[in-house]
Amino acid sequence: MPKNKLQKYQRVKELPNVILSEHGNKGDFAQYPWSAGEASDMKITLELGCGKGEHTLLFAKDNPEKFHVGVDYKSHRLCVGAEKALAAGLENVFFLRTRVENLRDFFEPHSIQNIWLTFPDPHPKTRTIKSRLTAPSFLDIYSELLEPGGMVHLKTDSELLYKYTLKCVGNWGGAIIKEQELLSLLDDIPVNDNHPDTSLPQSLGVSRFESNSVTRFENHSISGFESNSVTGFESNSIAGFKSHSISSFKSHNISSFEAAARSKGKSIKYMLFTLNPLLSH
Repeated sequence: MPKNKLQKYQRVKELPNVILSEHGNKGDFAQYPWSAGEASDMKITLELGCGKGEHTLLFAKDNPEKFHVGVDYKSHRLCVGAEKALAAGLENVFFLRTRVENLRDFFEPHSIQNIWLTFPDPHPKTRTIKSRLTAPSFLDIYSELLEPGGMVHLKTDSELLYKYTLKCVGNWGGAIIKEQELLSLLDDIPVNDNHPDTSLPQSLGVSRFESNSVTRFENHSISGFESNSVTGFESNSIAGFKSHSISSFKSHNISSFEAAARSKGKSIKYMLFTLNPLLSH
């Protein structure tokens, strides 16, 4: 094992904002930080397969009124995100080492507002299809965890996973709220006006590769954006999306995976869906 990874394994054990427990105590949810104190009144956003927590950190920074939990099974990856959160003084973010299959051990039913799947492994081989994070067994888990009107966000560069998700959500009985192909820095993720709970994301999902190209678009401007990560459904207006300006971006850190995908010319696809459509109106 590389020395650096081994050091992270040791450091993460001492971090106060990480839970290293594969199995939780189902039914005793009050022991977890997102269910205790002031956090118990905050809306919860999960990022599953968060890796080093790059998206989770931006979500937390952009939405201080919400509690954000990054979930991954690789503790050395969580170490990176957790240490950055502490250094930045972010108190509304936590990291959890567990498998997605065990989430119900840690979160109460219908307690999650948003679930993000940011570039999950597409598992292209037939024998691993059941491991895709949008497989029916996972949709069952999300449905139990999401509050009425809660949403699942998928962001991927895999056409295979995207089409598979469309099929699975339809067969499951869920509803696709929005689909969007993000081809450039100027692409937005529009809003379905028929779903009042799904107000506009404050910012865009953009990679480091794209952010380095901002200077090419200096004649454009998108006023009012605080950062370029898709963070949730915070704004009630879509006016800022129509001007195509980039003057107000303040941060450009999205995952290195997305940066690599963009650098190879891959398009990024975004999907928003609900698993309780009858409750989302």
